[in-house]
This record gives sequence, C-alpha cells and structure tokens, in this order.
Amino acid sequence: MTIVVPLLWMVLIAFQQPRAIIAPGWRFEFSLHNFAEVFNPNTVFGSQVLNSLIIVVAATGLTLVIATFASYSLSQLQWSRRVVLGVLSGAALLQVIPPMTLVPGLYATLTNIGLVNTLGGLILVNTVFNLPFALIMTKFSFDALPVELKESASVDGTSEFGVFRRIMLPLAMPGISAVGIFTAIQVWNEFLFGLVFTSGGRTAPITVGIAALIQPQEIRFGGMAAIGVVTAIPIIILAIAANRQIVSGLVGGAVKG
Repeated sequence: MTIVVPLLWMVLIAFQQPRAIIAPGWRFEFSLHNFAEVFNPNTVFGSQVLNSLIIVVAATGLTLVIATFASYSLSQLQWSRRVVLGVLSGAALLQVIPPMTLVPGLYATLTNIGLVNTLGGLILVNTVFNLPFALIMTKFSFDALPVELKESASVDGTSEFGVFRRIMLPLAMPGISAVGIFTAIQVWNEFLFGLVFTSGGRTAPITVGIAALIQPQEIRFGGMAAIGVVTAIPIIILAIAANRQIVSGLVGGAVKG
C-alpha cells in the first residue's frame, strides 16, 4: 500500500485539471492539460525523455557486452586465483564508494576529452558505474555452468570463441538478461550525473527535467505528475513483469557460484 497509493495519487493528479489540484476540497475533473503543457513542441521534456531512452539503451548494451566478455574470461579461462580475486575485489570496492566523491575527478576527465554536456559522456559514466555489479553477477552465471560442456566442445575442435558464442553464452543468457534489466532500471533512474555533467535543457535526461519543475516561486504539481506517469509507470510495469526472471537470474547464478 505504501507504494501503490502514491502511484495512484500521481496518476490522478496527472489527469486532473490544474485549478482543481490546488482548489480547497477534492473533486476530480478529467483533463489532459498537464500532458499537453509539458510535452508540447516548445518544451524540452520530449527531448529529455528521448535522451533518457538513448542513454539507457546504449549504457546497458555497452555494460553487458564488456561485462559478459570479462566475466567469461574470469570464469572460464583459467586465470590465477589471485587475479580473479583482485578484479572481483576491485569491482566490489567500487560499489561502496559514494558516486558524489568521484564527481570532481569525473568532471575534469570528461572536460578534457570533450564529453561534458553530451549524451556520450552520460553513457560512458553510467557504463563505468554499472559495470562492476554486472561483472560480478554475470561471472556467477558462467560459474554455474558445467565445465564438462566447455571441455566436450573443445575436444570436438570448437574454438574458444565458438564455445563462448554457441554454448556458454546461450546457457548464461537468463542471468545476463536479468542483469540487463536491473542495469536499465538503474540507468533510467539516475539523476546525479545528469544534473552535474549537463547544463540542463535539451541535453539533459528526464530525471533532471522533473527536478526543474520545482521552482522557488512555483511547484508545477500537474506537470510533475504527468512526466512521472510517462517515465515511472513503464519502468514499474517492466520491473513487475520481469520480477521473476530478475530474481531467478541473479539468485540462481549466485547460489550455484
């Protein structure tokens, strides 16, 4: 109830006439005015939603590609135990460092390579911060696979890349898919980097745009609710629909690993 009630209230406010939102008492007057106001061609919110979609797709894809190759290497290519533990320890350590502490260094780095205030910069930063978790979890997925499968394929003359692409990757795909869904949700909800590494407007993600609706002189409740419905409801539906796969994919590999 603590989750459902605020969501239902947000939906009601989104379809409410602006004057009825702040009027004394409560009466519902259905209207699409809030959506028309925030998503008309003269505003930046449509572009910001598109920016968020591009960042999510690119950062999630890049994260999964790097994490899958790296985790397969750590799991199946007979690295020494010291190397594997060193990489996993480094990845785990990055998870506990507050992102805010790294913002000054990241800002200087992105400025030097010309990626401040660009989607490329946000894609790169989101990839870096989600990669450690993805690496650890996808390694669990490869660890859970029987080593006999790889040995049998190698005996038949299949190359290492062939074993990875035809045998190991399809079997590990449930866990990789779960990591991908979790990463996409994390990137979609990211706010700090979008706020710091962009100047707002049409270059920012939608999470920054929502915050811009809160001004000292005015708080646009209707606009915030309308954007909230467009941005939050789809990701909630995705999380609910993929909940079983996320749990089985993440926990299954971890337990067997």
